[in-house]
This record gives sequence, structure tokens and C-alpha cells, in this order.
Amino acid sequence: MVVVSLRFAFILSCTLLYGCQHLKEGNTEKQEAFGKKEDAASFNTELGLAYLKQGDIPRAKRKLLSALTFAPDSVEANGAMAYFLEKTSDFTQAKTFYLKALALSPGKGAQLNNYGAFLCRTGHYAEAEQYFLKAVNDVNYVNSAAAYENAGLCAEELPNLPKARAYFSQALANDPQRQQSLYELVSLELRQNNTQQALDELKKYQLLLNNNQLLLELALKTAQKAKNKELASQYQLRLNNLTDYTGVNNEYDSVNG
Repeated sequence: MVVVSLRFAFILSCTLLYGCQHLKEGNTEKQEAFGKKEDAASFNTELGLAYLKQGDIPRAKRKLLSALTFAPDSVEANGAMAYFLEKTSDFTQAKTFYLKALALSPGKGAQLNNYGAFLCRTGHYAEAEQYFLKAVNDVNYVNSAAAYENAGLCAEELPNLPKARAYFSQALANDPQRQQSLYELVSLELRQNNTQQALDELKKYQLLLNNNQLLLELALKTAQKAKNKELASQYQLRLNNLTDYTGVNNEYDSVNG
């Protein structure tokens, strides 16, 4: 009896080990399959956005739908589909996907900023501002400068110029490389006849003017308005040295997602 019991115990032990091994292998296979689907979703999302940028709408939509098929709960895929729908003027469905991306990543700055940008682009300025402020409250959000910049652009549309000025200043404080924030900030100062303040901002961020036609043209305009001939000459020279300078202004994009 003892031998049989021991033998039975040994067989049972082996059976349990075999079952555990199969369970482990099954879980690994599921994890690998899940990982592959996530990778496929990510790849198709990137392709979809690339096609959208190129203006190939049908291909963009096919790739984004494929991404959602692979990973229906992918934050990136839902956010990308929201942006696609917005760009193709389906604002109702776009809002649905933006909100789903938000629900899948509660409190995350990137999605809060993206939804705020959507609200701002569709004219809901006051509501958009609240989402930008929520975005910067996410301590793990590394691009808070973008949210401040967007808040500034939205405040301009209200219009609330003092608020816009404060937001652009915050954007530059968080990222001194933000050329659009500097452009907007200096433009605001000029609109309010704060010429010296505009010059001070330009001097503070001189490096941002390098090879930037828009900023150099604005700097030249500011120096001329301040009747600072020496500084105006410097800016004119820098403009003339731009190999692609045509004297034609280009517009910045409105609100960045």
C-alpha cells in the first residue's frame, strides 16, 4: 500500500506539473498573441496617420480600421481614428472616439490635450481650456508645453489676451524651444502696443529666431516699430541670409493635437 500510494503520489505530482506546464505555455501563447496584435495595431495606426497626412483618405481609413480590429481598446488607435474622423468632418463620431481614448487612459495628459485641441478647433474654447489645464496636471505628461500653447491659442479665440499671454509664457517656461509660442507672445505684445516687452521676449529667446523666417520677419517688424535701426538692420541681414527667404509669410497650424 505504501508503494502504491507513493507511486500514485508520484504520478499525480507529474500530472500536476504537466498541467501547470501546459497552463504556463498557454498563458505565454496568449500573451505573445496579444503582443502581436498590439504591435499590428500600432503599425497600422502609424500607417493610417501617414496616409492621412499624404491625403490618401481611403488607405488611411483602412489602416485605422485594421488597427482597431487588432486592438479595439488601444488608446492610440482610438485617438488616431478620432483625429481621422475630425479631419474628414465627421465631428460627432470623432467626439465619440476622442472620449473613448480618454476613458481608456483616464487622467493622461496626452489624451486630455488631444481632446482639448479638438474642442478648441471646433469652437468650444472655454471647455477646451479646462482639458488643457487637466493635461498639465498630469505629472507624467512630458509635453505640458504643448497643452499650455494650445490653451493660449484657445484663449486668443475667446478673446482673452491677458490669459493667452500667460499661457504662452508658461509654454516657453516649460519648453524654451517652442517657436510658435514665442511668435504668438510677441504678436500679442505688439497688438497691445507693448513694443519694448516684445523686444525683450525676442532677446530672451534669440536662438529660436535662427533660420525661422516667420520669427525673423516679426522681429524685424518689432525693431522697426521700436525705431531701433541697428537691431532692425541685424534682423534684415539675418533674413537676407536665409537661402529660402522669399518674403512670403506662411501660417502656423492653429491648435496642435
